[in-house]
Amino acid sequence: MTETHLTVNRTGPNSLRVTIAGALDAVSMEAALQAMTLEMEGMAHGDLLLIDKGAEWPTLGAIGVELRHWPQLLAMVQQIDRAAFVSQNQLFRTAATVESALIPGFEIRSFDDETAAAAWLAEGLRVT
Repeated sequence: MTETHLTVNRTGPNSLRVTIAGALDAVSMEAALQAMTLEMEGMAHGDLLLIDKGAEWPTLGAIGVELRHWPQLLAMVQQIDRAAFVSQNQLFRTAATVESALIPGFEIRSFDDETAAAAWLAEGLRVT
């Protein structure tokens, strides 16, 4: 397991950018959820740009933290309409596609590069 590097930044009134590298364990998952909760305060119909910079599959402890915070996660998902996921990892991209299909009103698309992902998110801003 490699050291986790995670950044969460609000890039606009309703836009969030998350960059992750390494593996999320229970401690880093708690920190990530706390950072996202703070940054997403007041967001509505937002968008999320999630960038994989060498992320690894989360540990069982991280998944446990995620399950424990399930109501909080559902509330966060309701604040976001679209997510662009930039990754070269096909397993992660497939998981994002499945997640998009399972959550009504929440669209996730996977991209090979950040420029294409940002352009897709910007299209959504012009439509609304």
